Amino acid sequence: MENNLQSYIRFFKTAFKNNKYRTAHQIIKEKMVEMAKDKEILFEIIRQNLSKPGFFSQKRINPVIALDIFNGKDFSIVAHCWVPLPDRATNITHQSVHHHGRLLLTSVAPLGDGYESVLFKQGYELDREKGIANMQIGKIYKNPQYNIEFIDNNTPHVVFYPTDFAITYALWSYDKKDGIIALLRRSKLMQANKKIIIGVLKKLGIAKTVGVNVVDYFDFYPDGGSLRAMKERVMYPVGSHENFVHHIFYILYKTGFNDKPFLDGLKKTLSSTELAAIEKPMTRFLNNEVLEDRFDPAHLNIAKINFTKEELLKCFGQNA
Repeated sequence: MENNLQSYIRFFKTAFKNNKYRTAHQIIKEKMVEMAKDKEILFEIIRQNLSKPGFFSQKRINPVIALDIFNGKDFSIVAHCWVPLPDRATNITHQSVHHHGRLLLTSVAPLGDGYESVLFKQGYELDREKGIANMQIGKIYKNPQYNIEFIDNNTPHVVFYPTDFAITYALWSYDKKDGIIALLRRSKLMQANKKIIIGVLKKLGIAKTVGVNVVDYFDFYPDGGSLRAMKERVMYPVGSHENFVHHIFYILYKTGFNDKPFLDGLKKTLSSTELAAIEKPMTRFLNNEVLEDRFDPAHLNIAKINFTKEELLKCFGQNA
């Protein structure tokens, strides 16, 4: 029997199958907001992720914890769970100024007061020899509950940390349907070997030619009043397994997840190692204790990723 989440996915599939991708993003907007307002959808997403084999064996790879919703040949959807900084500062960037190349993004906020973001205009200039980018600010906006945004391809933007826990649903697609890209996304075998295949295409010098979204000068950071470009993206170091597991139950606590029979049944499917890992936070959750956020120290103060709003706006002659 189809659940509520599956009915939304079916609607999105139809929109992307029958329309150009850019048009599909416009068609699904109202449905994305409707989905965000349905609290049970969020709980379905949580159950779907916690039920995956090996889910509780993961490490914290990013301050934002991503819960998969759907990954198909035309689009994918992820729930991004935002955790505030220890000092609750909201003028620090979560990531470098960046764009997503050929990808189109529609996002909606189902929970929380959200973050502040700067969206830049398309058509920025990049001096690769000097490593300097010349951009114009399109808008500075907040992302409160049920707010929906569309970010076009090759459109730089940056997000600042929220003051409290928040979630966004992010729906991604390429800007148009391509043969090689569709093949990569459609075939499970191709998906399993995607990194190897893309690596080969890069070595042959044809990755961009066939439409692969090669991350090359996608990221920028302020440096002495100028916006400097990076050829390769700076990534967060990998955090701890313990921190990841704790924050899963922190997410359950903050979302109001109350399906304790599901958790009791879940324990029967886990290995002894996984059971040992979740014992403390799960016990606290089941006992209705307050679960606090614990920012992984490995993800604090990363050069070129984390900088202030003041440093960024200085590049544009503005004050924060």
